[in-house]
Amino acid sequence: MTLDELLVEVEAKQAALCHAKAELATALITFHTAADDRDYRFVQNEIACALHISRRGADRILSNASELTERPRVLAALSAGLIDESKALLIVDQVRILKESQASIAEANLLEYAPTRTYTSIRRRAQTLIHKLDPKAADLRHEEKRKRRLVEKINLDDGMAELRHTMTAHDTAMAFDHIDRIAKSLPKDDRTLDQKRADVARDLLLGLDTPAPQGQTMVYLTMPITALLGLTDDPGMLAGYGPIPTHVAQDIAAGGVWKRILTDPVTGMAEEVSDTYRPSPKQRELINARYPRCTAIGCQQPAQRCDLDHCRPFDGTNTTIRNLRPKCRHHHTMKTHSNWRCENREDGTHRWTTPAKRTYDTELEPIAEPAPF
Repeated sequence: MTLDELLVEVEAKQAALCHAKAELATALITFHTAADDRDYRFVQNEIACALHISRRGADRILSNASELTERPRVLAALSAGLIDESKALLIVDQVRILKESQASIAEANLLEYAPTRTYTSIRRRAQTLIHKLDPKAADLRHEEKRKRRLVEKINLDDGMAELRHTMTAHDTAMAFDHIDRIAKSLPKDDRTLDQKRADVARDLLLGLDTPAPQGQTMVYLTMPITALLGLTDDPGMLAGYGPIPTHVAQDIAAGGVWKRILTDPVTGMAEEVSDTYRPSPKQRELINARYPRCTAIGCQQPAQRCDLDHCRPFDGTNTTIRNLRPKCRHHHTMKTHSNWRCENREDGTHRWTTPAKRTYDTELEPIAEPAPF
């Protein structure tokens, strides 16, 4: 069998798994509904016994089944293998805060978008839709999630544990950048960069001495000037994350350094950055504004932590906006040392050809709303 034929087999098995997940959700709710009124509250206990799982595990699959069956179109897409269970539950969770008329619009939009996109791309689109349909709902959702910020310890095997800190996207971006800058300034040794970051974070939390971070800790945020001035409710776009509520972006902007970015009125894509820096940094800045993350399919590495890759090999004259794209080190290496190939398209998209000879195009990510004409 060819690589493509083997991939077709993988896709078929994945579709069958998704169909089985939808059937399980329906069976769970049918069983739950059939329970006697006296036993209704304790159905998860019988499911836990039958499936040999914990009561908490039974609670989780029952809750997921309830959410999926409440939105028949999402359940049907899962059953057809168009989306997997994680995407289905994401869509259900994202639209639940909207009024039903708005939720139906968002649901239809996301179900059309989701089959060929990653989980993170769907989440980003969902949050953008919620901002457009009901900015107040988006603010309410942010505030609801912000109240759940916490630090938790999760025990792992082999003498290890995980410390998970949940906080706002902006605070997280700032904290990671701070840790990253310190880790990258450390002398070369036998540790990987991830190991250095882990050690730096540990030292900071334990109050131990750490080197000063190299350069200013920063995040990249774009938003329309109308939103900055409070004239519209357009969300801010946090690099490496996606849309954040307008008022949060305005608070961040209040203490930030701003630059003017001109966008194409038809596509919303960045076209020019105000000339604050010398040409080379300015060039990189524009590329990062146009392509805010690694241009590999599904990669979420922010552009400012990527290499600028020459799509066509460097010939001494082609270090240009048209020929450069951000790629994280992993995908840059993949493109250089494997049978993966890429090309920059005339419309600004980036096309990848896999070893199985399949092609995938990245999507443009406008930082402004295209003009309505």
